[in-house]
Amino acid sequence: MSKKLRSANPMPSLQPAPTTPEDILTGEDIALRLKLKSSTIYELTRRRNKRPLPAMRAGKVLRFYWSEAEKWLRGEGFAR
Repeated sequence: MSKKLRSANPMPSLQPAPTTPEDILTGEDIALRLKLKSSTIYELTRRRNKRPLPAMRAGKVLRFYWSEAEKWLRGEGFAR
């Protein structure tokens, strides 16, 4: 009868924090929540604005975190 060797791993494996799909929103999702047109949302993300709406860019695709959008709405993190 052979015994299996156990690997002595003193450190547990590190895993990334769980993220749910609801944490990341599309431009249409943000537009619905803010009751604006999608085109307005995309215009608000442009850098030429004094306070652009924070968004993640991957080519032409934009994604948003609702928590960042709420901060933007409250004007947090920006000098007025």
